[in-house]
Formats: sequence, C-alpha cells, structure tokens
Amino acid sequence: MRLTAFSDIALRVLLLMGGLPRGTMLSTQRIADGVGAPYNHVAKTVARLRGMGLLCSQRGRSGGVVLTDAGCKASVGRVLRELEADTAIVECEADETACPLNHGCRLRRALAGAREAFYRELDGVSVAELVNPRQVGPIAVQLGLRPPGPDSAAVGGSAPAV
Repeated sequence: MRLTAFSDIALRVLLLMGGLPRGTMLSTQRIADGVGAPYNHVAKTVARLRGMGLLCSQRGRSGGVVLTDAGCKASVGRVLRELEADTAIVECEADETACPLNHGCRLRRALAGAREAFYRELDGVSVAELVNPRQVGPIAVQLGLRPPGPDSAAVGGSAPAV
C-alpha cells in the first residue's frame, strides 16, 4: 500500500513536533522548513491535524503550533485510517463503473481487508514510540532551537493548554 503525500507530511509533522521539548511551539513556516515540505501543503496538513485534536494552535505574534497529549499518544493506524479514508488502492474501488468485471468482484473485498490489516498493524504503534530525539536534534538546531535531550522530548508528556 502506498500512502498519499498528505499522510506522509502529516506523519513527518507529528514526528518533528513529538521530538521537540514538551510544549515547544513552532510556526507553520518553521514546521514546513523542518519537514522539508512546501508551506501550503504543511498549512493544510496542520489544519487537518488540529481538527483531529492532535495539534493545538495559538494565533498571534507569539503563537504557533504545539503537539497535544492526544497527538503524542495517537496510534499511527488511527491517524492514517482517518487521513487515508477516501484513498482507493486501485481505481475500481473509487469508481464502480471503471471496470467491466465489477459485478460480483471479490478483489475489492480482499483489497479492503488488506488495507484494514495494514492499519491494524499500525494501531499498536503510537507517535511517541516513533520519536527519536537524535533524528530530530539536527532539525531543531537548523530551526534555531535547542536540540532535545533524551528526557526532554514530548514523549509521554502533556502539552500546555492553548
């Protein structure tokens, strides 16, 4: 199964934010710089993750985006299931008239089962488990932040109410 670019960026955002010291607020531009994706794509992704309750934002000069406790604890399977909900593995899933073999097709059911097995495998993996401070450290320095120490990452911590 192949993830959409949107899901890829969402996972990168969650991993970056999860690897920073708890409560670190970043602007969407700085997040885009950190994950190496275009600002417009990251802005849409951040809005979606905020809507899912995984990120919290504060407007204004000293505002930014922060990872919520729910975002840190979120299952990767749940995140992808929600972000990839409308994505078909093959065209016949998206448009029932696309395939002349569609009537009584068993392939669609098998593909749906395979997709669910993929998500189920990732249900047991949280964002916090994937965070590696050594991976995020160089990015933090590039963004002008202190590199996270082994005990300072947001993993298991709670974000401030914003």
